[in-house]
Amino acid sequence: MSRLPPFDKESGALNIVVETPKNAGVKYKYNEKYGIFQFDETLPYGFSLPCEFGFVPSTIGGDGDLWMWWFHPTKPTFPGCLVLGEVLGVLQAEQREVKQVNRNDRLVAIPLSAKKLEPMIPTKSFDKASKSDITNFFILHNEAQGKKFVSLGFGSRQRALDLLEEARKRARKKGE
Repeated sequence: MSRLPPFDKESGALNIVVETPKNAGVKYKYNEKYGIFQFDETLPYGFSLPCEFGFVPSTIGGDGDLWMWWFHPTKPTFPGCLVLGEVLGVLQAEQREVKQVNRNDRLVAIPLSAKKLEPMIPTKSFDKASKSDITNFFILHNEAQGKKFVSLGFGSRQRALDLLEEARKRARKKGE
């Protein structure tokens, strides 16, 4: 999976790998060393993921992990599923644990049909209710883990693409 580029070479669409599907009560994480998805944690009682959660291959986020993304499909997929996507924007955020503060931005994308490259959900816009749901999930999920999640607001599609390029450069540098 580490050889997969961030963007599909033929279509130019974003390559997205699902780690944890929508509505899951547990979280999975890709283990780069073994090339397999492994159980990471059980979400706190009453929590489930409101959207798909995963990563963009060949990128490293500001927190040192593969760069994470969210999208809102109509149905859940499965860990390891490759999804073509279109970038909508980015939830810019900081995650605080004790005295450590990490930038932990979250890319927001929508899935595209693999054949026609058309959006799989009715709208390309990312409305206030969706933004609020995702932000609130992160705030509450982090609180349940003794961490603090601070939203710095949503950035534009261009901001997301700029951050994606930075994440791509970090991955290249790490691979050297």
